[in-house]
Amino acid sequence: MFCVNCFHKTTNVVNSRSRKKHPSVWRRRKCPACNTIFTTIERPSLQDNRPVSLQDGTTTAFNLGKLLISIASAFMHDSEKASCDALWLAQSVEDTLSTEYAIITPEDIAAVTHQTLKRFDELAAVQYAARHQLIVSARRRGRPSLLPAQRKRPADEPPSR
Repeated sequence: MFCVNCFHKTTNVVNSRSRKKHPSVWRRRKCPACNTIFTTIERPSLQDNRPVSLQDGTTTAFNLGKLLISIASAFMHDSEKASCDALWLAQSVEDTLSTEYAIITPEDIAAVTHQTLKRFDELAAVQYAARHQLIVSARRRGRPSLLPAQRKRPADEPPSR
């Protein structure tokens, strides 16, 4: 790790602790050249550790960038949340996937992302679910859930648009 102050190529680890709730390591580092002390938080990357199993049997690397763009696009109603909070939400999804799933599928990624967004912003969760076909139909109480073509119209009523 290089020094954040003088960009010296190596630093010494003075103190190190693993975090209990997240799969990450907190390290206190000291530069031997300028004696600057700084803290880093290091976390594992799913891209390097665990492949995503696709339906056709092939595997691909996990892409945090694609997840980040997908989460940011769910915040069309609030561009500030999209720019500020999308990275933290994507990293939270990545942490959940790395600790709770042995084999990761695209369906698992979508489900965990939807649950994370639901806890953070309900409207963003609905927009994400609609984009990723997680919502089947929205039924209102007392109304049939038939498609418009399946509903019976009176003979004199014109088709609705």
